[in-house]
Amino acid sequence: MEKCSQLVISIYRFGNFVYYKVKIPVVRTILLMIYKLLNLFFVKIAFNTELPAECKIGKNLIIYHPYGIVVNKETIMGDNVILRHQTTIGNKGNGTGGVPHIGNNVNIGSGSALIGGIKVGDNAIIGAHSVVNRDVYDDTTVVGVPAKVVKKNRRI
Repeated sequence: MEKCSQLVISIYRFGNFVYYKVKIPVVRTILLMIYKLLNLFFVKIAFNTELPAECKIGKNLIIYHPYGIVVNKETIMGDNVILRHQTTIGNKGNGTGGVPHIGNNVNIGSGSALIGGIKVGDNAIIGAHSVVNRDVYDDTTVVGVPAKVVKKNRRI
């Protein structure tokens, strides 16, 4: 399963590099077409996942079971974020209100939905199948629908 996750992340990283770093128009257009084909066949069709090149994700993203993950193209994630299957990160559906900004070392459980212009602090843990529609502070664990704080995490 690790190779599937690495494939999804590698395609994202390639697209993100082309989208933000390649400035020569002809080269950029050709590389974006290659990215879009790879993204379509290997990410969207094979894994039913949306991880657009436009979103900004820090280093060491980990995806366990890369199936059914949806990330809004305006999302910003920090370093060392863990995503599990069926996770949704996006706006409230009407295109307004912003998208989540996720801090460093955040662990997001399977089936979770993070929606709206919220901030998820560093070292936060989002429990499985939680719906997060409010800010989550640093070093906090939240669970439920809607997500509620159940624990303040200790730093080691």
